[in-house]
Amino acid sequence: MVAKKLVALINNQLFYMKSSRLFSKLAKIALLFTYLIVLAGGFVRMTGSGMGCPDWPKCFGLFIPPTSESEITWGETTQYNASQMLIHNDTLWVAKNNFISKKNFNRKNWDSYKKHNYAKFNVFHTWAEYINRCIGAITGIFVLGLFCLSVFTRNSLYEFTGSLILLILFGLQAWLGGEVVFSVLNPFKITIHMFVALIIVCVLFILIHITNNLDFQKTFNKSKKIKFLLILTLLFSLIQIFFGTQVREYVDALPSDKSIWSSQIQYSTIKIHQFIAVGVLITNIFLCVSIAGKYQFFKEAPKEVFLILITLIFLVFSGIVMMSFNFPGLAQLIHLFSAFILFGSQFNLFLKINFS
Repeated sequence: MVAKKLVALINNQLFYMKSSRLFSKLAKIALLFTYLIVLAGGFVRMTGSGMGCPDWPKCFGLFIPPTSESEITWGETTQYNASQMLIHNDTLWVAKNNFISKKNFNRKNWDSYKKHNYAKFNVFHTWAEYINRCIGAITGIFVLGLFCLSVFTRNSLYEFTGSLILLILFGLQAWLGGEVVFSVLNPFKITIHMFVALIIVCVLFILIHITNNLDFQKTFNKSKKIKFLLILTLLFSLIQIFFGTQVREYVDALPSDKSIWSSQIQYSTIKIHQFIAVGVLITNIFLCVSIAGKYQFFKEAPKEVFLILITLIFLVFSGIVMMSFNFPGLAQLIHLFSAFILFGSQFNLFLKINFS
């Protein structure tokens, strides 16, 4: 009897360990795909592809978007399906039901699109936005998998609560994605969309940390100075990211002809962003040096320290390139993605130092 109980206990423990490892792996994959969404979303923003799909969640009413303008242009004796969209006379139209068109365009078969009046097609923009949405959908599958696994295994209340919050946040993020499209890329909604992505990154790091450190025991001494510096760097990063969105909104409003930017750019917002950047740089370097001092210089220091230093280099370099060459798209993308990597590294380091 005792032997059976012991075997059952061992089996339960093995199941617990295996399921926890699987949960951690799924969380890491979801985190990787979340960063891919940030990268793809940044690419969409920098290339002006945000309205490549004028509806949501489909693209021109299709699960697979058009590859040529002829696919969304009205034609005679053409089969149209309900909810399919086309551009006719500079207006978006939505098919009411399935039908085959006749000689003339019959408005009885169509409803004009009510969400907005943007009616342009660019195959590059369409597929850039579509790929961005596909990455988001794949990430959503992993997020749903995390929640289902937490319900099935019932290993930890932390896992269940965290994955539930994550699922809700991801649903909110999907809804915000639709709102951004319906508002024709409203800057405020884009900013909220990005900050929700930051919260999702934080929740995923917490879930990964929980599965690796369920007992939350302190493993080494941390000074109050390092804890204070970590909080300070996180606050600086959040403020800097916010002002970065303001700079981006300002750049979006400038004329498409970059040759005349130098005579039109007002540097007030940019100057604030640059001023805060100095604070970000100083506090992060001071943080890394303080942590390294607790080890044999950088030997055995947390990998986040190196990641913070590397991303700082990318941020400074891309910032200089943007100011010197009128904000080239690639530099903007590197700058945005580096900011997310920096924040994620800081937050993960914060968890390791305070809850490990």
